[in-house]
Amino acid sequence: MTMKPEVAIIGGGISGLTAAYALDRAGVPFTLIEASSRWGGRILTDHAQGFLLEGGPDSLFAQKTKGLELCRELGLEDHLIPSREPRTVYVLKRGRLHALPPGLAAGAPQDVPAFLRSRLFSWPGKLRMGLEPLVPRRRDGADESIATFFRRRLGREALALLGDPLLAGIHAGDPERLSLGTNMPVLSDLERRSGSLSRGLASRGGHAGGPLFYTLRKGLHEMVDALVRRLPPARLRAGTPVHALVRDGDGYEVQLEHGGSLRAGHVILAVPAPVGSRILASLDLDTAAWLLSIPFAPTATVLLGYRREDVTHPLDGHGLLIPRGEGLRTTACSFVSTKFAYRVPEGHVLLRGFIGGVRDPEALSLGEQGLLSTVERELTPILGLRAAPVVTRVFTWPQSMPQMETGHRERMAALDHRLEQWPGLTLIGAGLRGTGIPDAVADGLRAAEQVAGRTPAVASMT
Repeated sequence: MTMKPEVAIIGGGISGLTAAYALDRAGVPFTLIEASSRWGGRILTDHAQGFLLEGGPDSLFAQKTKGLELCRELGLEDHLIPSREPRTVYVLKRGRLHALPPGLAAGAPQDVPAFLRSRLFSWPGKLRMGLEPLVPRRRDGADESIATFFRRRLGREALALLGDPLLAGIHAGDPERLSLGTNMPVLSDLERRSGSLSRGLASRGGHAGGPLFYTLRKGLHEMVDALVRRLPPARLRAGTPVHALVRDGDGYEVQLEHGGSLRAGHVILAVPAPVGSRILASLDLDTAAWLLSIPFAPTATVLLGYRREDVTHPLDGHGLLIPRGEGLRTTACSFVSTKFAYRVPEGHVLLRGFIGGVRDPEALSLGEQGLLSTVERELTPILGLRAAPVVTRVFTWPQSMPQMETGHRERMAALDHRLEQWPGLTLIGAGLRGTGIPDAVADGLRAAEQVAGRTPAVASMT
């Protein structure tokens, strides 16, 4: 059957769901199409033996507010759970864990005596970091890699022990290639406005108080479920892969993989860049090739639940980072039960290990059992694991983490200019304007606002 929605949204992850929700509130007709039988993309919540297990993202970054705002609008405010203190992050150095001094992740320690006492950095490394306020600001406005920025402002040791493992843990990426302005814009903003990370943080009164992260009581899939409940069921088509998108008069024909099609005056393509490339190949080969050029890193999330007495380390923080110089495949580990205690049964703890990324693209070839045994074996001496876990889960993501490399913003501007030849087509999704749920929500809202402004149904509303 051929349908004629005003807007076709391809992709039922969080950005596509948010766009659908915003269009529905604006009174714009749409059809939301998702290849999978389930909604939510990488948001995947599981349960086992009293443990709440997140296979993809597990929290919302508080400083990016769009995700929290949407949760509150959906009636989930009472379900929001803040991350707990302490915020300590550990870094592994020569087989031993060292607490990262407070505030140092943003480039300037809040507690100078604690920074000076830390054995994580050498005295020459501390001196070089202490000279950061004297480093001239970059004035040309050009993008640079995160590695170049760290070396320029904080020195090589700060890059090796802080910048590199932080990026490997968050973005599964290589700081030599990742764009500072796209992936960590707060740092470039601090330098541009204040000339120094230290002065910039001081002018803002240091770090804002309050939790760093929030999650939802029943897991992040609560957000997905709440969005789906708000949408008209007749406009939702899960389990419907899209084969291609072709121009049809002043609109588009969305060709479905198993036959049939639907026509739309507007299309929001809300899928990861590699999927978007395949769908657009029949419409615009150059744009399809551009999307395919965005690298994506394969990653795996390994969850290990233990009895409290079987883990020697106090787990008094949010987790640990593992620099690549340590020679391990595990890149980071989150102490889930410290951040969000309610996610485990009483007397238990939960660890979330990460493996893969651009520097270990073959990790997923280990298989689930190999990934599980690797993370468990490597964390055992670090955290003092003394018995087998009582719960395990492995989630593999072959194309999970977009690598937005140096110059990404300029390439995005060129892409937007190119898309002007295809009126009514909007591209959002992983690999374009950001990573993480808040960025995806903001992207979905932006796309819906853009499309609604062109739609007669909205123009006639008061």
